[in-house]
Amino acid sequence: MPKPKPIPQVPTASQRIYTQFEKNPMLWSRYYFPHHFRSESPFFHMDVIKEACSNDFLAIAAPRESAKSTILLFAYPFHRICFKKKRFIVIVSNTFKKAAMALDTMKAEIRDNELIREFRIKVTKDAEGDSIIEQGGFETRIICKGAEQIGSIRGLKFGAYRPDLIIVDDIEDDEMVKSPERRMNLQKQFDEALVPAGEKGNCQYIIIGTILHDDSLLAKLVSKDYYTEYHKLFYRGLNKDRDTGKLVSLWDVKWTVPELEKLRKEKPHVFAKEIQNNPVAGELARFHEENFRYWKIENNQYILYSKDGTVTSKGYLRDCRAAIACDLAWSERRDADSTVIMPAYLTPQSDILIETYITAKGMRPDAFSEYLFTMEARLRAITESPVPVGFEKAMLEKVTKWILKNEMRKRNHFLITKDLKWESDKITRIETVLQPRYSQHTIFHKRGMGDLEHQLLRFPSGKEDDIIDAGQGVIRLLQFPKAKRAQPEHEDMFNWWRKAANDYHKPPKKAYTFGRKNKIFEVPATKTFR
Repeated sequence: MPKPKPIPQVPTASQRIYTQFEKNPMLWSRYYFPHHFRSESPFFHMDVIKEACSNDFLAIAAPRESAKSTILLFAYPFHRICFKKKRFIVIVSNTFKKAAMALDTMKAEIRDNELIREFRIKVTKDAEGDSIIEQGGFETRIICKGAEQIGSIRGLKFGAYRPDLIIVDDIEDDEMVKSPERRMNLQKQFDEALVPAGEKGNCQYIIIGTILHDDSLLAKLVSKDYYTEYHKLFYRGLNKDRDTGKLVSLWDVKWTVPELEKLRKEKPHVFAKEIQNNPVAGELARFHEENFRYWKIENNQYILYSKDGTVTSKGYLRDCRAAIACDLAWSERRDADSTVIMPAYLTPQSDILIETYITAKGMRPDAFSEYLFTMEARLRAITESPVPVGFEKAMLEKVTKWILKNEMRKRNHFLITKDLKWESDKITRIETVLQPRYSQHTIFHKRGMGDLEHQLLRFPSGKEDDIIDAGQGVIRLLQFPKAKRAQPEHEDMFNWWRKAANDYHKPPKKAYTFGRKNKIFEVPATKTFR
């Protein structure tokens, strides 16, 4: 006799709700924490949660005050704890206090929220920035660290478990991203200490924040060129609709389009940096495209053009001074600086004409020498005057000068080298030297110098600034224009005869003498009377 088929078990309503809450952290969060989600959630909140649930490596750049931290620093890890998904969670922020605040918020909800008590969770270890939350024998440890404490995460374990969820929230601030050394050190700590701290093959990494610099860690994480293992999300507060072309807000309940446009008009630097994830737009930009001017060479003459393309000035290059500034870097690494050889002319009217420059990563000394000697010889022949070559005062400059000294003897071609001594940091000297000239339209580029113009437009938050640093160096070498050549005077015939007639009728000057009668000396002066 055949066995009866088992009757399928129909999930109860509570089981169905539990399953939905487990699959949808956003739905769960809005139900259990309505006081944290008082406004209607925009689509991008759902998108963020969805990607967090399906990606082990996630990097997100979003505007300030877009509730990204509420979702991913509070709601998401809390959901992972309640549904027993994670054993060891690490929260990293710019400061320890800021990271600990996220943990304090969770512990306050466990203590005071009546709804969350359904999960029967409790805090068994309660220390600032280090707590253990237990649920029916399942324990999860949460520790908090500041940016300066990343090194201490290396090797951490909770019983048999290494970190299986690492959340990095707004780890960079305005002061940190100003310094190339601090940016580099943070990336090194992230790569060498934070990432290896996670349990291999079983750790989720979520990095969230707002981009403060083109070379910041977050900018690299959301770029297509670095950290390719990461799923990347990039959001702006104000966008154009692809279909209609109209402006739309990322979160219209919080920021209406008129409010964002008003902010863009009244505080463009805040709008660009905090809302649009563009750290060098609006008033933050030091150089503007409308101040770029262009020049060209034609029949050994320089021709300068205005913004509308009309000719403003002409002259001969032989009447100009020339100089070359060198910014040295021999490393071949992708993120290393570039070597730049920057030539320029100074016209008699004190305009700077940027000549075709050379820039490359990993330029070897022999190639550098060949470029430099060829360029110096050409500029000296054009201007018919000496061409100084400037080097930044540093250890690499000493090595280069030693190499060039030997090359000069081999080639019988001797250069005038000068030291470029800096009394301020790179950002300050670029601003001080270049900004006044660009604002007064006294620097001219050749067409096609896109990398120079890109660095100018992205300054001071751009990833690279080697070319513009060489530019301010060559301007320091070109302080004084060449003296104008004396022109012979041509008198007309009438003025010549008038002068000759006046000289003919002048009485001869009387010589004044002194001494004995037999020995008289003329005094080389004319007598004056009061």
